[in-house]
Amino acid sequence: MYITYTKLWKLLLERGMTRTDLMNLTGLSSRVMAKLTRDETVTTDTVARICAALQCDVGDIMAYTAETALSPYQYFRRFGEKIAENEQIETFTFTVNSQKFVVHATRSSADKHTLIHCRENGTVYWEQLYPLGGGISSPSRTEHVLIKPQGTPGEITVLLIKGRPGMITGLDEGIFTASRSPLRRADGVFVMSEPAFKLFVPPTQV
Repeated sequence: MYITYTKLWKLLLERGMTRTDLMNLTGLSSRVMAKLTRDETVTTDTVARICAALQCDVGDIMAYTAETALSPYQYFRRFGEKIAENEQIETFTFTVNSQKFVVHATRSSADKHTLIHCRENGTVYWEQLYPLGGGISSPSRTEHVLIKPQGTPGEITVLLIKGRPGMITGLDEGIFTASRSPLRRADGVFVMSEPAFKLFVPPTQV
């Protein structure tokens, strides 16, 4: 059994607030906010401070959930076992309802100036744009190989781009599949941002 704070993030969204706004209102540290994000245990004082700041009840920000009700993203955050890492990627594995996942998560967080390219040769590239000031419109850029992920039959392979990249190109054109595409298939390699992974429903559950 677990406590999830999904209701809290939805409440903030409805009120047009950010997590930084909540930290400023409550005085909670970034460490406590990280624990809330991971649905980890926090003190009743923390819960009370949030309720007081948002003028809401406990049930408005948290809920009980059974382990079987956890999403793949929640499983990843709670039970993901790191099996490999390099300068660019950390690789985790976990199982949800008998379905094995392999998640390759980027170490760096993407932003609106990040482009992720899924090429026909099965390689994923990270391109970073560096907009120039002074009215110059042409940005400088760097590109490097991120990973060449290998899908395995019976497993769901996810390349998780932390943050919010400006664009992910080349999905649904080869082995790479978008998280919400009608073309998605269990043997593809899913490439998605962290917000998309939070909403991801595996093909076997569609």
